[in-house]
Amino acid sequence: MSKYQPPSDILDVLRDIEFEGALGPDDPRRVDTREARGSQKTLDRLARKLGFLIGSLRFVPLKQKHILFFGHVGTGKTTELKFYAARLKKTRHFLPVEVDVPGVLDRNNLQYADLLMAMAHALLETLTGEDLSLPGDAIQDLETWFSEKVATREGLEEFTSEVKAGGEVAVGMPLLAKLFTKFSTAFKANVTYKEELRRTIRNTFTQLADAFNRLIGSAEEALATKWGKSPVRVLFLIDGTDKLRAEDRRRLFVEDTELLLAVDTLAIYTAPIALKYEDAQSGRLDADLVLPMIKLQDAEGARCEPGWRAMRNILLKRADRSLFDSNQDIDQLIEHSGGHPREMLRLLQLCCEFAEARIDAGVVRQAVAQLAGEYRRLLQPTDYTLLVQIDRNPLDVGNDEEVRRLLYCLALLEYNDGTWRRSHPVIRTLEGYRRAAASSPAEA
Repeated sequence: MSKYQPPSDILDVLRDIEFEGALGPDDPRRVDTREARGSQKTLDRLARKLGFLIGSLRFVPLKQKHILFFGHVGTGKTTELKFYAARLKKTRHFLPVEVDVPGVLDRNNLQYADLLMAMAHALLETLTGEDLSLPGDAIQDLETWFSEKVATREGLEEFTSEVKAGGEVAVGMPLLAKLFTKFSTAFKANVTYKEELRRTIRNTFTQLADAFNRLIGSAEEALATKWGKSPVRVLFLIDGTDKLRAEDRRRLFVEDTELLLAVDTLAIYTAPIALKYEDAQSGRLDADLVLPMIKLQDAEGARCEPGWRAMRNILLKRADRSLFDSNQDIDQLIEHSGGHPREMLRLLQLCCEFAEARIDAGVVRQAVAQLAGEYRRLLQPTDYTLLVQIDRNPLDVGNDEEVRRLLYCLALLEYNDGTWRRSHPVIRTLEGYRRAAASSPAEA
């Protein structure tokens, strides 16, 4: 295998930049950011929440655990979760099952019924990938639920006929896989029977949850036999739930908490940092695990070298050093990202759109101004005054609706698990911020 080389052409950099895709644990572009984030113990904490001690490999499995994994959108939660999942799978006590919400469902109109079907579909796909089959009685309850509650439902004739098409050769796990694929497809597309499917799932949820729990339990028993390791637990990684609309996010994590907890499994959901501070958030979910931001400086303004090194490595794995006119240009991109990986990639993308052949100081200024202009359109005049106040006293910030909104849109960045916050650096280049700072002079 040839050694990875970062692209050294502007157009190649633009082609390869991805904002939605996470990096797998073996991706050559992945950078270990644990020291830079101060999150060396995050994996240990997560494992303990699941009943597992990594150091001693001692496992006392829980019946269920539903964990919210907080962090700013785009700061690397999914990349870190993939790394954690790979480490846990190596112990042969966990089977990670990834559910890519944006890829398989409509994240702009999502309900728990949609997510449950996507989880079932992902589980069956993962079991197939492990070359694992289940006995007929493990899936009988799900087949019964479909035949009694879905196939006979008025208004779902078209859906049922699509599932049963070719049904003479699709039985057992293949039939269920086809069923859940059709469910997910229906929920992602705006088909006429979408709402009827949702109503059916909600009205028969207890029976469905019991059947799903039996499927999960049977899968875990089969894995324990195959791997020669006991116990084994299925671990769902639900990615993309941090990008839901506010109303869908509230419905999923607040109003539908009891539905989440009806599934006896281990599950981790990505969640936006702003949700951590909503008063209405349900206390029954495990909701204190945060992926910290990469720190370029501490609360007092002192430079944090591990953060600078990590961000530089992330940047130079996406664009070869030869594309930059000077180290100062690289440092300017890092500084104006605020330690947020995706924001730095956004700046890099803009630089590549503005540059002729190399990225120099003028190109960096253009990119910073362009990104700052995007934030200007998101902000209200009063936001600048609030951001100035926070920057002057980053350790004493409330959690009201305005603050949560600024956190969600990345105008305000949070560090050290919420110990302190600071405005996005590009916002501090805007005239609105400068005027707010001048009109409210710092206290002596």
